[in-house]
Amino acid sequence: MTADKIKARVLVFIQLICIIFIFASGSPVACHPLLLLLQIAGMAIGIWALTVMGIGNMNISPLVKQGAVLVTRGPYRLIRHPMYLAVLLVIWPLIIDHFSLLRITAGFVLTTSLIIKMLFEEGLLRKQFQEYQSYMRNTKRLIPFIF
Repeated sequence: MTADKIKARVLVFIQLICIIFIFASGSPVACHPLLLLLQIAGMAIGIWALTVMGIGNMNISPLVKQGAVLVTRGPYRLIRHPMYLAVLLVIWPLIIDHFSLLRITAGFVLTTSLIIKMLFEEGLLRKQFQEYQSYMRNTKRLIPFIF
């Protein structure tokens, strides 16, 4: 197994463990209306991104699938990682709504692992798609017009 495959599996494992812990340690739905609205926005962004990307192109791993196509429409025309944004918009309202030291720690571990995964994935996408460098100049990573 290559170093890239090991790194990808470790990052996905950390991500899944944190998400499962956060969902299992409190309500999966935020009670506060504003936090619930953020969760709904996260789910909508995730569904939109999945629909535009197509299920065959979707990959939880940061490794580029064989035959993958670079998607730059829909939410991908604004940000490069709408699925990561969707995860954060669903998870952080839960942490805030049902706060505990363990949940916030899991949230920070999740966020850190997603950022590492994002940077790793971008390096692989630059190698796979010649046009990715130009795409990076025209879009933000996670938050439109900001980051």
